[in-house]
Amino acid sequence: MTSPLDLDYETMRRLGTRVAEVVAEHLSTLRSQPAFSSLTRHQAEGLVSGPAPEQGTDFEEMLRFLRRNVFDHSALEPHPGFLAYVPSCPTFPAVLGDWLATGFNSFGGAWSVAAGPNAVELTVLDWFRSWLGLPAGSGGLLTSGGSAANVTAMVAARHAVVEDQPGRIERVMLYTSAQAHSSVVRAAWIAGVPRANLRSIPVDAGYRMRADLLARAVKEDRDRGLLPFAVVGSAGTTNTAAVDPLHPIADIAAEFGVWFHVDAAYGGFAILTDRGRALLDGIERADSVTLDPHKWLFVPFECGCLLAREPRRLVDAFRILPEYLRDVETGGEEVNFADYGEQLTRYTRAFKVWVSVNYFGLGAIRSAIDTGINLARHAEELMRADARFEILSPAQMGIVCFRVHPAGVDDPGELNRLNEEINQRVVSAGRHFISSTRLDGRFSLRICVLGFRTTKDDIADLVQSIKDVSSKQ
Repeated sequence: MTSPLDLDYETMRRLGTRVAEVVAEHLSTLRSQPAFSSLTRHQAEGLVSGPAPEQGTDFEEMLRFLRRNVFDHSALEPHPGFLAYVPSCPTFPAVLGDWLATGFNSFGGAWSVAAGPNAVELTVLDWFRSWLGLPAGSGGLLTSGGSAANVTAMVAARHAVVEDQPGRIERVMLYTSAQAHSSVVRAAWIAGVPRANLRSIPVDAGYRMRADLLARAVKEDRDRGLLPFAVVGSAGTTNTAAVDPLHPIADIAAEFGVWFHVDAAYGGFAILTDRGRALLDGIERADSVTLDPHKWLFVPFECGCLLAREPRRLVDAFRILPEYLRDVETGGEEVNFADYGEQLTRYTRAFKVWVSVNYFGLGAIRSAIDTGINLARHAEELMRADARFEILSPAQMGIVCFRVHPAGVDDPGELNRLNEEINQRVVSAGRHFISSTRLDGRFSLRICVLGFRTTKDDIADLVQSIKDVSSKQ
């Protein structure tokens, strides 16, 4: 007897076609939609909440409900005007790759039950390894994102120092810059590093970690009997896309015998371009690297990556083999990705990367990354041509930070309030979605040009919108 949960081929084909049509219509009409729309929780619950139905609902009725009450109330990350935070702008083939992964629903934690899908993941990981210049034999796994990758690295680095020796965890010390991503600090907390044992190293005028101050801090802590266990360099900070001095940091890590991790979640894939390769020189010396394919490799959420120079260190930290997993124990050549991180049950994130890269080829992806870098520079050029703008951090790797600074307005509080108002007015207009940060206490408007749909005209329109709004203040 057929289960009522099992659909026949024709029904599955019809429903799948409708979903593809809805997504394709959405993506092909992005310019006619607002880049940002939101609701209060009370408003959202008024549209969406309700009890689960006892009987099934017509699929077309469900689609109408979602299109009317849900999809329109969100920031649209693939939108050409979405220039806030660090966007995710997936290609449609990458979306289809994700659908294939969820449709086949392979259990990616163990080799024996997902040899084909896991071979695809190994292939994708080796692409990344070769692009970064890490040595053969480096490996890792795909994760839910950069945060999970950073946690995995911190746990492995801590385990390499602490292992099962009591009393050592209280003495371990982690070093990163004042501009590091918040996930690095959270990863250290999760790894059990006492909060007082995190050293935030000051940055230079370009918001890069001061290597001289790092060396001094590590030496002082070691001389005090503490255990420096890891230093995290940033390869594209979220605030300004700054890249820490990777070679000097690698030298310090080698001198003191500490794990060198590079958080390249934002900027790592810029290495596919000539400018990015020059900026990221030294990343190949890392003990581990975090990447986010759902950023500049143009695949959907969720897709992060951790690569380790010595994958065995991941296995040492995470491998556990209860009785119910004896059947999937490997003989040594195969890889159980569950041994490399915290997830046992995991799906095949590699499909969306593999499908998109194979469909377009690296040349097209490289060109899209270069375009994002060029457009941020174009935005800076347009702003520098108008005395009302002040550049707070020049364009680099797709990010530029700035503020409106009218002549005669020098009070810091007034400037901050003015730019906060400009930010709100630009976003509320709907054509563009930008975000803000603070640099040296100054409220900064910030744009991140990552989406491949954004054009020079979009950038010019944004700059003009900011001028129009600021002239009304």
